[in-house]
Amino acid sequence: MFKAALISLIQENGDINKLTVQNIADRAELNRATFYLHYRDIDDLIEQMLNEMLDELHKTMKPLSEDNPPIAKGSRKQVVAFLELFYHNTGLYKVMLENKDFRRRVYEILLDIITFWAEDRKANGRPFKVPNEIIAASTLGIVSWWLQEGTTYSPSYLANMIISMVNGN
Repeated sequence: MFKAALISLIQENGDINKLTVQNIADRAELNRATFYLHYRDIDDLIEQMLNEMLDELHKTMKPLSEDNPPIAKGSRKQVVAFLELFYHNTGLYKVMLENKDFRRRVYEILLDIITFWAEDRKANGRPFKVPNEIIAASTLGIVSWWLQEGTTYSPSYLANMIISMVNGN
């Protein structure tokens, strides 16, 4: 309930620094004592929520198994699922991407999966023409722009554009 309250308040205000434990408790319709049973402070609540969000993003993008290298066939589906998380929580992700640590960690998730894809492509004689770090940074920039512009394109359309960029098409 506290996490839902936090998300709601972040989406309304967009400024995490103006939040108080009392605001969050009031929105959750619980008391401050209950808040402190679960969290040390607002930063602890935010950190736990960030970790959950990042875990969800990572699960969406990671390969099904290390024994399943033809990930390129599933990569479009993974990119769409990744973008759908942002699409369904636009306000929250837009605010959270302003957090340097969260942004860095999303970049690391993207870099990990792009590196995996690059190794698979290289093994199949189709290496990327652009360094993995540039692809990851570009993808993160595209996602940030997309959120700022109000997600005017569907996750599927945006995934196609990202994959075209990655493939050099």
